[in-house]
Amino acid sequence: MGQATTDLKEELQKSLRLLQTLRDEVRVKLHLGSLEVIEEWKRLEPHLRELEATASELSEQSHAAVTKAVERLSKVRAALLQPHPDQGGPERRRWAR
Repeated sequence: MGQATTDLKEELQKSLRLLQTLRDEVRVKLHLGSLEVIEEWKRLEPHLRELEATASELSEQSHAAVTKAVERLSKVRAALLQPHPDQGGPERRRWAR
């Protein structure tokens, strides 16, 4: 394996570990979430499983897809952690795609 492939593999594995950590955190906090957050999770979770399965391809495209999923899941996690000003629950927001 060349250095570029090794670097890509390491970055992909790092991003995938972060994605899995974020996924696990969101699962734990979902019971506090609003219906909007729960619906976003239902749309996002199957995509995460697919990314985990295809991450082994070690391509720039798979790395970009995992990076984008990490960003999206980070937004879901952030929404779960921010109280809604009126209800003391997660703030409702539109999800960036």
